[in-house]
Amino acid sequence: MNPADTVSDPELDHPPLHDLASPAQFAWVVLPYAIYIDFVTNGSASLLLRRAGLPLDQVANAIALLGIPSFIYFLWSPVVDLGLRRRTWHFVSTLVSAAALLAGSLALEHHPSWAVWLYFAGLFFCMMISSAYGGLMAAMLTPSSRARGAAWAQASNLGGGAVATGLILWLALHLRASLWAPIAALLMVLPAVAALFLKEPARHHHPKLSEHPRAVLRELRATCLEPANFFGLLLLLAPPGAGALIGLLPAIASDYHVSGDSVVWINGVGGGLLMGLGCLAGTLVPAGIDRRIAYASAGAINAIPAFFLAFATPGYAVYMVGTVIYLFTIGLTSSVCMSLILDVVGAVRRGGSLRYSLLSSLQYLPIAYMTWLEGVASKHFGFRGIPGAEAVSCLFDLPLIAVWSLWYLRSRRRQTLAAA
Repeated sequence: MNPADTVSDPELDHPPLHDLASPAQFAWVVLPYAIYIDFVTNGSASLLLRRAGLPLDQVANAIALLGIPSFIYFLWSPVVDLGLRRRTWHFVSTLVSAAALLAGSLALEHHPSWAVWLYFAGLFFCMMISSAYGGLMAAMLTPSSRARGAAWAQASNLGGGAVATGLILWLALHLRASLWAPIAALLMVLPAVAALFLKEPARHHHPKLSEHPRAVLRELRATCLEPANFFGLLLLLAPPGAGALIGLLPAIASDYHVSGDSVVWINGVGGGLLMGLGCLAGTLVPAGIDRRIAYASAGAINAIPAFFLAFATPGYAVYMVGTVIYLFTIGLTSSVCMSLILDVVGAVRRGGSLRYSLLSSLQYLPIAYMTWLEGVASKHFGFRGIPGAEAVSCLFDLPLIAVWSLWYLRSRRRQTLAAA
């Protein structure tokens, strides 16, 4: 028998009996990742590259390149489950990412192509921050506290990242790179110190490198084939929680007679704060509600502002009201989504960071196909087709929840009859 089958880690093979950290602490742990990913992929870098003289087509190619690691980071995330503790991996990855941010930003003015590749290299370590904090949350929070932990983490990811990145961009537009780049790197490193004080459970068994992949694959197979988890995977691949409309709202703003300045605010720092508030609203979702039902219900709520944008008379007020509500509800959905992912991950075991990373990467698929579908809808129905397609897709999970509830009730009935 393989030793990996017989040796267990009592502290890691089951969720903790009590919280080993406050859920709110993870707002600080997530912030380094949020700052880097938001700065590099969500607009700031593209603006600065354009100002540095990079042609527009090359800027587009650069942003496409910088988006690749987010889709495939599960390929190297198993590293975080080996050797060092996850909190140490988190801090080391933050230091390397901050160094890449510093070096890339210093190179930006005179060598923008170098800056792109330095940012790209830093993304490999930035994604390891995500893997590390996902594993830490699975290892340190009880199942009943993971919803609150997810809410704080996503509030930091969306709201905190937007505010910090907005500050960095403002500094970049008013100061020399030799001044603002070190500040940006420091903003990443300071919150990462919080991870070093987490009381992460120790790994009492350190498997050989040859044993680890087999053990992790067994965990992954068991996770995916368990009926409740398999249904959770289907929900993650479904469109309601994707939030694809976020990326297209600026493109249809002119159809609602909204100025560029208003778009910059509502889809920038203001939008980040709204999504952050929506994430914190996730703390109000009762822990006793099944995460699958909570996620599907939150996704269905997104249909309300989307239908409003699709059918109300186009105008400034309609756009602002619909966008404000949508950004808030998508923040709530994002929080519940992360809670669902942690629920599917279960106990951290040996491959918790890999399982978290793999499940998180699934979220990008519905964003991609819904963005394409909403574009197709706009060709047939004009700008209203974009929020209209979003609204209809937000209701997709409701039939799935009905099927899940029916299966769950029948399963419980069979168990009751068998016990009798």
